[in-house]
Amino acid sequence: MNKSTLTHFLRQAGLMHAADRLRFAIMRYRNRHANRAFRVANPTVALPPDGLMYEAFQLNYRKYYEDGLDTAQWVQEHLARHLELRNKHILDWGCGPGRVIRHMPALLGESCRFTATDYNPQSIEWCRQHLPGIEFLLNAMEPPLAAAAHTFDAVYGISIFTHLSALGHQKWYDELMRVTRSGGVLLFTTHGAVFREVMTEAERATFDADQVVIRRQVEEGHRLFAAFQPPAYLRGLFGQQADILEHLPGQRQAGYAMQDVWLLQKR
Repeated sequence: MNKSTLTHFLRQAGLMHAADRLRFAIMRYRNRHANRAFRVANPTVALPPDGLMYEAFQLNYRKYYEDGLDTAQWVQEHLARHLELRNKHILDWGCGPGRVIRHMPALLGESCRFTATDYNPQSIEWCRQHLPGIEFLLNAMEPPLAAAAHTFDAVYGISIFTHLSALGHQKWYDELMRVTRSGGVLLFTTHGAVFREVMTEAERATFDADQVVIRRQVEEGHRLFAAFQPPAYLRGLFGQQADILEHLPGQRQAGYAMQDVWLLQKR
């Protein structure tokens, strides 16, 4: 990769964290042939700019699209165990560039209404222009959402609590309770006990004391800002506002640690 090409890649990365910009450039270069082939084979698939895709997921067009569909089906299956998914209003909290929510209308049909929200204005603007049939809302790093109380029947947030501070956990959980209807179902994923292996000794001690572990190298909400949540901490967070329907501890699969899954029902 020559200097001018690398400079172009870094400019495309925008305001990414300095350490992340080089990784972005390397991933974009390595995936260039596969991404070009996917675009040629799927000319009608709207793809977000590389910087937005990388910030929210990975820089692989096929994985963005096909894994997004797999995740949407996964969310549907989990929610459907506890909620009849007809004539429902569904919220994607932390949608990024629409990787999951873009597939929901085709999966659930016209009887449902779909809303998605994110704090990145570029992601929201891209989604509004390219993903019809979904309402996209811009939020700040702190609540509130631009939604009235008791609006949504189902809410899901995939790896969103994993990038929030302890105070952010409380504020956003309370806000999601506000906008969810009584009896509504919420799905969250978190960094559970399977992630102890990547923690420092001090972090493990904090985790084992049932306290949330926070890594603050970058600003809250960034993909490199990490939170690790012991189950007891989350049960305390959920408190009396919701019943825990399921807690599915994460496991290692194909060499990767999978996040815990929580399904709640608002009282």
